[in-house]
Amino acid sequence: MPQPSYAYACARLSALNKRLLEPQTVQRMADGSLSDAMRALSDVRYGNLSDATETDTERMIEREMTEAMQEVREISPNPKITDLFLLRADVQNLKVLIKARLLNQPEPVFTPGGLYEKEVLTEMVQTRQYQALPPVFAEALNKLEKQLEVRVEPRNISITLDRAYLAHALKETEHQPVFSHYFKSQADFDNVLTFLRLRAMGASIETLDEVILPEGGVKYVDLYGAYELSFDSLNRVLEKSVCKDALLQGLNAMQRTGNISEIEKARDNYLVSLLSAHKYETETIYPIVGYYLAKEREGKAVRLIITAKRNNLPENVIRERLVMLYGER
Repeated sequence: MPQPSYAYACARLSALNKRLLEPQTVQRMADGSLSDAMRALSDVRYGNLSDATETDTERMIEREMTEAMQEVREISPNPKITDLFLLRADVQNLKVLIKARLLNQPEPVFTPGGLYEKEVLTEMVQTRQYQALPPVFAEALNKLEKQLEVRVEPRNISITLDRAYLAHALKETEHQPVFSHYFKSQADFDNVLTFLRLRAMGASIETLDEVILPEGGVKYVDLYGAYELSFDSLNRVLEKSVCKDALLQGLNAMQRTGNISEIEKARDNYLVSLLSAHKYETETIYPIVGYYLAKEREGKAVRLIITAKRNNLPENVIRERLVMLYGER
């Protein structure tokens, strides 16, 4: 097997990127019938399943994401960085596996594309042995398991894993300016979203302390100070954000439409833009990460379209949700 190098990765990425669904294909799937959408996937051999039907959608996505993960791990000269993005699937899988164990639920849907095989994560959760995970995860999950022995609180599972993931990512990218900015921006957006949702619910300020994520640029103390003040006070808090302009744009759009999803859209577009700005820097890790993130968005788009078609959702709903994934075209 060739040694990973940026020259080798660049050559492989040239071929891999050509296999991504083209925007025209996604649009054709969104505009047509369920049969049209499945035919479009068949034409590009998505998931490489012969005679696939709409019931095979998850298998198709799983095959695509598993192959993408394998490709990234094979060509990455900097697995410390690329593993951070693959680890997100494992975080999701740990959440559903722990919740399923606690609630005696049947086997949950598994998110493909992570670092750990399904059997490995399942064994970890069943035996409550997490030492194979990065230390921040093992420590957090060991503490969580002790808490769950006293009281089962499903919300704490997601919070614990989200905190552990972001803390791990921030530590691993401390000396990587672009990726450090990426994860600090994610922290700022997500903490502001949490702030707004809790205020809308009328939750107490103490609740914010229970669910807040590690800091990016926005400081805890400033969020707490603004919690019971007017909405305009949040603008001053965002002055310290590493993604101030994007956050403010999202807030302004939310005020115009009354829809908090505007901030989620601003977050996703901004995070994509951080790597898109470096996609032609072939002697860096950025195009490799960008390819994997594009495969993630592609899988979400396929799932969205097929699910929407099966449930006869209006075309405008599909278009709106695709904008959430891909941004304005």
